[in-house]
Amino acid sequence: MTDPRVARDVAPPRRHDHLRKTALVVAACAAWIYSAVHFFVSGIRQPLHNFYGDFLASFPSWRLSVLLGRLDLYRGSLAERWAVAFRSRIPVWHYGPVAHLVTLPLFAFGNLRSAYLAWLVATYAFLLVSLVLAARAFDLRGVRWIALLAILNFVPLYEALTQRNIEIFEVALILAAFVLMRAERQSAAGIVIGFAAMTKFLPLIFIPYFAVKRMWNALAASLITVVSIAVAAELVFGWRNSGTVIQLLRGSFLSSGLNQSLSGMIIRLLRWTHSSLSAATLSRVAIVAGLAGLSWIFLKTRRCAGIEDLEWGTLIVAMVLLPPHNQQYYFVMLLFPFLALLARRLYLSWLAISFLLVGAPVPFRLLGPGAFSIYLHAGIPFIGAAILAVLCVRALRHVPCS
Repeated sequence: MTDPRVARDVAPPRRHDHLRKTALVVAACAAWIYSAVHFFVSGIRQPLHNFYGDFLASFPSWRLSVLLGRLDLYRGSLAERWAVAFRSRIPVWHYGPVAHLVTLPLFAFGNLRSAYLAWLVATYAFLLVSLVLAARAFDLRGVRWIALLAILNFVPLYEALTQRNIEIFEVALILAAFVLMRAERQSAAGIVIGFAAMTKFLPLIFIPYFAVKRMWNALAASLITVVSIAVAAELVFGWRNSGTVIQLLRGSFLSSGLNQSLSGMIIRLLRWTHSSLSAATLSRVAIVAGLAGLSWIFLKTRRCAGIEDLEWGTLIVAMVLLPPHNQQYYFVMLLFPFLALLARRLYLSWLAISFLLVGAPVPFRLLGPGAFSIYLHAGIPFIGAAILAVLCVRALRHVPCS
């Protein structure tokens, strides 16, 4: 028989504990169902019905269309209109030369629509590779489901998928370089960063970082890769015909809701306050100050080891926010710092706020026809990314390093 004294000491299971567990299971199931539906609607159906975007403004280039005898793809395309948007003489080319290298197989398709569909399949492959690499790059044990739910509800990812932007390919390259760096394969990591830098130039910010951190093999490998590709691009395209170079020489500070860079926010603030100050001048000062602050931080931490994930995350936030202009889909690259901070369980409340502002997990079509425009023109993605930048810098300064 059971001792009655023991029986009195054993508390019966409380009913509200069972209800709490049931509520958690129901909430988890609802979150997964919502995320699956969100991915289908925004990540599959929406891209399949889209035939417009920045990728089609760069592909096919006039030069490669001539060399490959495929002017039929070029004529009447968005790329043809954008090739003469900055000048009417020799058509310009956009993005980096590696973007044109990886899209060469698309010239084998009979028409531009089928090539665009094939590139969507390739973009899904880049996304899958990125997910596999992220699982290797970050210790997400215990929070994998949170990470995956966040990725499946990240609006910049859906913008990049819908337009088939090259940024998803860049994310895969940066993650691959980081995994290689963690495996102490500096030269290989430098080569991959070199390819990423010549895809759309933003990862060029890693080259001075390698110098500050005295990663000489990575620095040499990335420089050799960049210079080699640059020479080849001069022979094929000519850098004087680069749309990116032409835009940068003209200042490239854009007053647009799509511009979620630091300069874009400065332009908004000046417009809201009816200020007569020069947006270009203030933007240049702010960008230089940002780069100077970034350099100071890395000089202070250059002897630290074991914080590479935070350093790379900080670099990625900087390379997204500090260009003269950007687009909302650039923020797909912020998945790296989000995952880095999540893996370390740092500043989770503020990280969630930043994610909600940048990721906007609720489809805008549910909030009304003008919701997305208001979201962009108010600079809400920039505010979220700025919070993320503060979190990354704070982590760099306060996390112990070996």
